[in-house]
Amino acid sequence: MNFYSNLMLLATVQLLCYVSVLEAYSNGSLLEACATMTPVHETFEPSTEPCLYETMPSQFTVIQGGSISVDLRNISSYSFRGYMTMAFDASKPDDAGPIGTFSMPTDGQLLSCPGGVNNTITHKDNNSIKRNVTAIWTAPADFVGSIRFKTTFVRGLSEYWVKVPSAGGNITVFSESTTSSPTTPPTTTTTSTPPTTTTTSTPPCGAAPSVSRSWIWGVILLIPLMFQQS
Repeated sequence: MNFYSNLMLLATVQLLCYVSVLEAYSNGSLLEACATMTPVHETFEPSTEPCLYETMPSQFTVIQGGSISVDLRNISSYSFRGYMTMAFDASKPDDAGPIGTFSMPTDGQLLSCPGGVNNTITHKDNNSIKRNVTAIWTAPADFVGSIRFKTTFVRGLSEYWVKVPSAGGNITVFSESTTSSPTTPPTTTTTSTPPTTTTTSTPPCGAAPSVSRSWIWGVILLIPLMFQQS
């Protein structure tokens, strides 16, 4: 076998591997990938390099039954071909299954993995390159707690990332009863009563007590009479 034959054989093998990788996701990952979010029949290990893509929620709090937007986007110049996104209860292991429901993504399809309906989004066409995919996620009406989106991104033959956590941390799902309006502190009315002051008049130090003037004149008039009787 000459050099060119070997080269053609190698190229054919690589092409078949590439097709098998994309074929694993050609139907949107199907149900085989629900448990692990890993491309089925994959012959390559997930990449250990920093992921070239991210999952970004539009907000980090949402009420029960409320909805938020979720964007899958590249943070580099590289596009992606395949993806799979789920929302998980952050307080439980992933094998508890995804929660909530998605709307139809801008470039992809809905998938109902075990435990729910339309609880997963995945690509539909692996031939189209993708730089941004948007979908709406709705929280369960009976759930309160924290959730985290996780996405598997497939760039090509040997480069893919499994269960990449969404950027920015967990999303809090709260109930309407836990929302509280600002409380107004109680108004305290204080009635001040002026103190009662009793003033006692005390003669200046060394001064004689005051004597009634009429009493003095009475004493003066009695003095002559006292001498006449003596």
